[in-house]
Amino acid sequence: MQYDSKNMSELKTLLSSRISVNDAKALAQADIKEELFQLLFDSDKRTSDNAAWVLTHLPKTADPWLAERQDLLIDEAMRTSSTTKRRLIMNLLDRTPFESDHLRTDFLDFCFNTILSDAPVGVKSLAIKLTYAQSAHYPELLEEVNATLQLMEPDELPAALKHLRGKMLEK
Repeated sequence: MQYDSKNMSELKTLLSSRISVNDAKALAQADIKEELFQLLFDSDKRTSDNAAWVLTHLPKTADPWLAERQDLLIDEAMRTSSTTKRRLIMNLLDRTPFESDHLRTDFLDFCFNTILSDAPVGVKSLAIKLTYAQSAHYPELLEEVNATLQLMEPDELPAALKHLRGKMLEK
């Protein structure tokens, strides 16, 4: 798939249907980050989910660009009813630094609550990683992360969560 145009309606049409991983990668290589970001907030679930999916394929060089939009990504991760989009946005957030002078306590609480919720494994795993990333600058918060992880019964966890829990407790 070639996408050279900056025509937003054409991009929206592409994202409103099923796209392959190769299409997602090709779109991520096009110079349309801003357009994709705008479509992340589209009212059509498939369009916004696909926009998030394409954004996860951006090269690492786009991480500073993502970091500039961290607050908007956080807001959407907490607001969306789409579990798919939430997981994809949390993946994008995992690529951004969390600075000590800009702690979003609403998002930190959201991540703590997600860890202990019945959210899918992928979302819970990302919530653990993002909780740790946000808490890394604060020893008292790291103690709370540790306590929360201790509440998770390892014998009742899927392998991925059990591994991540152990890895985070080692930190």
